[in-house]
Amino acid sequence: MSLSVSESRSRSQLRMSTALQCFRRDEDGSFVIFSLFIFTLMILIGGIAIDVMRFENLRTTMQNTVDRAVLAAADLDQKVPAETVVADYLNKAGMEGLPYSVDVVESKVGDTVIGRKVSVSSEVEMKTYFMHMMGTPTLSVPASTSASEAINDIEVSLVLDVSGSMGWGSKLSEMQDAASDFVDEIMLNTEEGRVAVSLVPYSTQVNAGEVLASEFNLTDEHTYSHCVDFTTADFNTPAFSPTVEVQRTAHFDPWRSYKRGEPRDWVCRTEDHFEILPWSAKPQDIKDQIDDFVASGNTSIDVATKWGAALLDPSTAPVLSNLIASGDVEASLAGRPSAYSNPDVLKFMVIMTDGINTTQYGMTPEYSSGPSGIWRDPDTGRYTMEDREIGNEDGDSNPNEPYWYAGGWRKSYGEYWLDRIYDRDEDGDWAEDDDKNAYEMDWTEVFARMSVNDWAYSMHYERYSRAHHYHEARDATRKNVNAATKDKRLNDICTAAKNSGIVIFAIGFEVTDHSAGVMQKCASTANHFYRVEGLDIAYAFESIANQINQLKLTQ
Repeated sequence: MSLSVSESRSRSQLRMSTALQCFRRDEDGSFVIFSLFIFTLMILIGGIAIDVMRFENLRTTMQNTVDRAVLAAADLDQKVPAETVVADYLNKAGMEGLPYSVDVVESKVGDTVIGRKVSVSSEVEMKTYFMHMMGTPTLSVPASTSASEAINDIEVSLVLDVSGSMGWGSKLSEMQDAASDFVDEIMLNTEEGRVAVSLVPYSTQVNAGEVLASEFNLTDEHTYSHCVDFTTADFNTPAFSPTVEVQRTAHFDPWRSYKRGEPRDWVCRTEDHFEILPWSAKPQDIKDQIDDFVASGNTSIDVATKWGAALLDPSTAPVLSNLIASGDVEASLAGRPSAYSNPDVLKFMVIMTDGINTTQYGMTPEYSSGPSGIWRDPDTGRYTMEDREIGNEDGDSNPNEPYWYAGGWRKSYGEYWLDRIYDRDEDGDWAEDDDKNAYEMDWTEVFARMSVNDWAYSMHYERYSRAHHYHEARDATRKNVNAATKDKRLNDICTAAKNSGIVIFAIGFEVTDHSAGVMQKCASTANHFYRVEGLDIAYAFESIANQINQLKLTQ
């Protein structure tokens, strides 16, 4: 059957239309194309990640290498040129071909380098494996760093216990050796003026010494010694104003027996080696004084710590300025104590004790100064006193008439009590020619010549032959501070010092558990407290010196 031309054309169009519709309905090929696209994208992203990892690995290696190199090159103990040190580090790290530059800045005093800053910068081009397909054929890998080491100024208060218990066995000598080594460690091979050390020896009290005490406003009852009776409020701050009046400690011997001769165990010790040595830049002077220490007296850690903190506090800067002007302190220490906010100055206090706070003796105001009623003949060195209680030569008792008591007989003094009763005439002059120069002593002179026990015994027990008069008289003179109060004061001043920025190291040398607890609480942290026995005290001082030396070098 033959088809017309029109029918043949229509059938061809129909078959073509049907084929196109089938092609449109067949989706198998589209998934393959999409999968190829995703796979290519994943390879590209993975390749970029590989390039980034290579970049970061190279950058980290370079950075770590130059960091180590500049730290070594900036070390002030490093004698090899900085450029050589950096090159050596890079070569050993396999980076001998790495392009880099080194910049060195040094500060000198004469030929001594006191500060060094080393800077290193480097940059290398890393070829990419995959990122070049995105138009990034290379990545620039930078590494730069700098390090500096400079000697900071440091101020140290070295607070050392020289109480009586330090004289037991070899404790004093062991402490002296360790403390002297400490001074060498922090001061030798240091530019003059960079390190200031104040030495504060203590036992029952702390003697500022005549020169330092004259810069403060101490009361003037006497000038036999130069200790201070701080109030409880004084321990709430390290500051010690040179203009505010403070009570001078009475000069007396609270221990010596009436049978043992002249007083000498002063509550405020008067030996030269016991005086504060303030703001010294001379290690030999400090060590010489430490070598002269002699152990004696009770223990007042709180008073010593108050002095140690005050010598680090800016409130005493005018005192130092005056001592420089008078030639008593080296001019290289001008400007000390620095402000706590000064970032270039570090302040340390090292407190050493072998015991606990014990009774601090003071004198009641009634007996601190003023007329004593006791007369002394300067020609014979004999004493007498007015007595209204024991009666006159005839045995009468008339409290309205003055009678004169001869007192006990004290050959061991080299001075004697008057061995008979003398009276004065109606004009008030001595009736006996031998005593015409007799004068009434002030209480300060009485206790400079007699121990408290001797005064109480001679003036009260021998007069009445009653022991309670002796005890009452002795106890009436005393104004004591007990151990519990002193522990509280110590905690207060340590807290105030730490809050101000002073770093406190504490050493408990063969101490009780109670004392260890008190001193650990005083220290900046538990790690700043050393509890040691015997020769281990040398380790404690050495460890503290090493830490101070590390802290005074800033990297």
